[in-house]
Amino acid sequence: ETRSEAVTFMAFPPDSSDRFATASMDGTIRMWDLSDYKVLCKGLCKEGGAPHCMAFALECLLTGWSDGFVRCFDAETGEMLWKMGDVHRGGVTALAVSHNHRFMVTGGEEGDVRVWDIKQRDMVAHLKEHNSAVTSICIFTDDAHCLTASRDRNILSWDLRREKRIASLRQRMGGVNSVSLAQDQIQVVSVGQERRGTMWGLRGPG
Repeated sequence: ETRSEAVTFMAFPPDSSDRFATASMDGTIRMWDLSDYKVLCKGLCKEGGAPHCMAFALECLLTGWSDGFVRCFDAETGEMLWKMGDVHRGGVTALAVSHNHRFMVTGGEEGDVRVWDIKQRDMVAHLKEHNSAVTSICIFTDDAHCLTASRDRNILSWDLRREKRIASLRQRMGGVNSVSLAQDQIQVVSVGQERRGTMWGLRGPG
């Protein structure tokens, strides 16, 4: 299947590598089969602007959009199951789902980081220290800590239970585009606008 608009994001389900999802500027969400590269299902939202980010939660696909909504699609059929508005003013720019699939952490255009109960769709925490768009979020395996990266050049480590920043890393030049947490939960890799990858070391999430 060909596309007429740019791809904005892609994601694999946790513990699976035989399929993946993509989002594109035309508001289309597609699930692909890696065995034959065919589209398994497709979802569409015409009124949401552009999808910026997404993550799997069980058999659902949570997506963040430029209109400030999070929209949930069925990963098997592509059907939109629900939507949640006013998640972030200016757009949802980053999203991650906890390992227990009970909550998600979102980042916005204005630097806000928010924690949401997925089932109830209620905000349970609001973290504000970034002063520019949040670009990437990683949740630690304990589901009690997370990393957030931003255009403001900072990577912040958060204690989600205490709703408190516990560590910060600052890139020398340019914003941080994406961040990834190693399996040891100590090493961090970031890529940024300065067009290079950087390795960082944390003492640990606690």
